[in-house]
Amino acid sequence: MSHVEDAVTRVKQQAHAGSRPPVVVFDLDGTLFDNGPRTWQILVDFAEHEGNAALRRTLDQAPRTRLPYLLKETLGRLGVHDDALVERALAFWMKRFFTDEAQSHDIPIAGALALARALYERGAVIVYLSGRDVPNMLVGVCQSLRVHGFPVGLSRTVTLLKPSFHDDDLTFKKSALTFIDTLGEVVATYDNEPANCNAFCDRWPKALHVFVDTQHAPNPPPLHNDVVVVDDLT
Repeated sequence: MSHVEDAVTRVKQQAHAGSRPPVVVFDLDGTLFDNGPRTWQILVDFAEHEGNAALRRTLDQAPRTRLPYLLKETLGRLGVHDDALVERALAFWMKRFFTDEAQSHDIPIAGALALARALYERGAVIVYLSGRDVPNMLVGVCQSLRVHGFPVGLSRTVTLLKPSFHDDDLTFKKSALTFIDTLGEVVATYDNEPANCNAFCDRWPKALHVFVDTQHAPNPPPLHNDVVVVDDLT
């Protein structure tokens, strides 16, 4: 049974149980959305800002999706190894990546929209639990979800973001678990960070936990044995 079939089955069974509604938790970056195009566009803007025609030409031939987690690695693949140039690029990227506007470049991971819709239509409460923050990114999150057709702003949908950009992602997500428990019975979780997947597995051992192997922070902990690993959400 695929993770999609498993998640749908769990949602249907819990919905028909007549007790607590089924809850499915989704991360955003690297799980439902590929933010590679966001980084690519920022680097295009940076090359033009710098008047760096060589970098601009290189970007035209470079991949725009599934980019590395670290910008330095992305630049290295583009042949950019000058420390000063990398530092300027990182400063330029930091000012723009975590903003409402930049999220418009994100594209859904393969299968993400169909999966979220299928689970919602079968009665799931959809929780978007993300390390993006409210002050800088809430408007863009809602717009991106709406534009791409994800269930958002509806009954049985909840969007949880960090109160502050500087909050630690894992600490924030762990702090949200108690609230998520009030929404119903968690039957499935999806995330691209092993540490988050492990935390969900510890909290809800009977649920389906899926690690979406797209990109993640360096030096992750080993995944718990019960976590399912997938390349995308098809």
